[in-house]
Amino acid sequence: MRPFWDTDIKVVARRVKQGSIVRVHRGLYAVKEYWEQLDPHEQIRHIMRSLGRWHEQWMFCGASAAIMHGLECSYRQLRPIHVAVGKSRRAKNQATIRYHALSDPDAVIIDGVKVTSIQRTLVDCASTMPFRYALAPIDAALRQGRIGKESLLAYVDSLPMLRDRERVRSIIALGDGTSENGGESECRAVLQEMGFPVHRLQVEFPCRSHPGRVHRVDFLWVREDGTLIAGEFDGVRKFVDPSMTSGRTIRQVVDDERDRQECLKGSGVDMVRMYYSDLDDPWTLSRRLEAARVPRRRRESGPVRG
Repeated sequence: MRPFWDTDIKVVARRVKQGSIVRVHRGLYAVKEYWEQLDPHEQIRHIMRSLGRWHEQWMFCGASAAIMHGLECSYRQLRPIHVAVGKSRRAKNQATIRYHALSDPDAVIIDGVKVTSIQRTLVDCASTMPFRYALAPIDAALRQGRIGKESLLAYVDSLPMLRDRERVRSIIALGDGTSENGGESECRAVLQEMGFPVHRLQVEFPCRSHPGRVHRVDFLWVREDGTLIAGEFDGVRKFVDPSMTSGRTIRQVVDDERDRQECLKGSGVDMVRMYYSDLDDPWTLSRRLEAARVPRRRRESGPVRG
C-alpha cells in the first residue's frame, strides 16, 4: 500500500509504530502478517508491481527483470532494484534503486510491469552480475525452454556496442539447462572460477541394492586415470523442505543419503559433498577438492571474475 493523504499517512505511521504494518520500501507499506508469509522473491515482485504503477515510465532490467520472468536469482541479488533508463537521461543511483543506461532495450509486460525481454535480461545479468550469480538465471531459462543457447548467443552478437561482449558470450556458453536449481548453478560457477570445471551434470547410476532404481549425482568428473568422482551440492532445504523430503524425517533423509553414497562407492564412484557456506570460502573448498583428487584445470581460461 502507498498512503497519499495526510490522514492515511498518520494511520499508517501509527500502525507501523504498533507493529501491525511494515515499511517495505520508501513510500510503500504492507500488513506485517501477510508480508512475512511471502518468500523474498515474491516480496520483491510485490514492490516492483507497486513501483511500476507509481512510475509508469520505468522498465526493470537485470536481476530485477529476471525475478519478474520467474528465473532463478540468488537472494543476494534481490536488491537493489534495477531500472533501465535511456542513455540521454541522467539518474542518480539510490541505496535501493540502481539505474542502467540502455539503448532501446526490448520490452515485455509481466503482471502489469514493464521489464526487459528475456534475452535482454539474460545478457544484462551476464554483463552486470558477478559470474557466481549470473549463471543461475541463464540455466533456468534454458531448463524452462524459454530460449535456446544458440539464439541467445546470436542475440548477443546482434547488439551494437555491448560492453564486455566476450565475457557475456563466455558466461552464456557455460549455461546448461540440466542444472536443477539456482544453488547448483551457483556452485558450478564457483567451481569453474576455482579451476574445477564440471565435466557432466545430473548423471545417473543404477542402484546396486534395488533393481530399477537409479542414483543421480549433481556433478561428475573423470580423473586422468579414468576413475570417477561425483560432487553433491546439498542445501538445508534438502533435509527440511517437505517438497524435497517426501515426508521423511531428517534422520531418514540422512540415512538414505548414507546408503546412496555407499551404493555409489560400490559402483566405483567417489563422492565429495559441498554446502552453500563452502562457496563463501573458496580457498578451503579448493583444498578439499584437491584432497579428493577432483580434476583441476591448471591454466585459467574461464570467464573473468566480476
